[in-house]
Amino acid sequence: MAVPSPQVLVDGVAEGGIPAHDRGFAYGDGVFRTIRVDQGRLWLWPDHLAKLTSDARKLGLPLQAADHALLENEARQLTDRASGTLRLVLTRGSGPRGDRPPRPAALRRVLLFYPGATPVIPSAVRSLRLCRTRLPRLPELAGVKHLNRLPQVLARQEWPGPEPDEGLLLDADDSIVCGTMSNLFLRHGNRILTPPLEHSGVAGVVRERLLTGRIPGMEILKTTVTTAQIGVDTLLAADEVWLTNAVVGIWPVASLKDSEGRELAGWEAPGPVTTALAVGLVRLLESA
Repeated sequence: MAVPSPQVLVDGVAEGGIPAHDRGFAYGDGVFRTIRVDQGRLWLWPDHLAKLTSDARKLGLPLQAADHALLENEARQLTDRASGTLRLVLTRGSGPRGDRPPRPAALRRVLLFYPGATPVIPSAVRSLRLCRTRLPRLPELAGVKHLNRLPQVLARQEWPGPEPDEGLLLDADDSIVCGTMSNLFLRHGNRILTPPLEHSGVAGVVRERLLTGRIPGMEILKTTVTTAQIGVDTLLAADEVWLTNAVVGIWPVASLKDSEGRELAGWEAPGPVTTALAVGLVRLLESA
């Protein structure tokens, strides 16, 4: 069955084109967000906009406060009352040959809407594998969802089929950073841990919600989420494991394999904390 083509807006023009000298195309000079859309509701839109603004600032992209309303208007125009996934891309626009960014830069907006049913929260239990590909340490870009995603592309090529569902990326020090498209959380007793993203990795908006306790019902857990270096041994000893991202919300994790496909660990899934957080995410989704 053919996959439907996305609906596209480029600088507000339907099905507009992107020139070959666009900095995002030529250098990966840009940032993006992936947003869940339920019947026209842009889930966690304020969170995405705040993170987009922060990421753009780190790259020196000229995203201004006046652009916020423009982006929201274009997003709502494209999605209308439909459901699906919206990808919002900002690049530094077109420029001359060479690494030096043009000054001033003309920000380019690219919105792609992929209509379709959105995942149920919580989703079915998932499986993980450790990837051979390592994330490079680059503190200047740590946490930023930028357009240079070749480590994730290389990692995702390591297994050809849909199973396992996600791969975990480590750094050169053998610390787990994140998934290829998700953030990792685990529970040790009454402690909830997630890797710090000081040197590499992408900081998702759902991760930020958990870190700041801004998910309905988190107060009943009587614990806070803290960042900690997580090696494979720490992961194997966890009582409960889950992943988050802004489209699926939360993935309960049931098993882990090594890079050769050998089984390393299994967990109750969904565990009690995962279940409680999923209920909170549903409430958050319904209030969007």
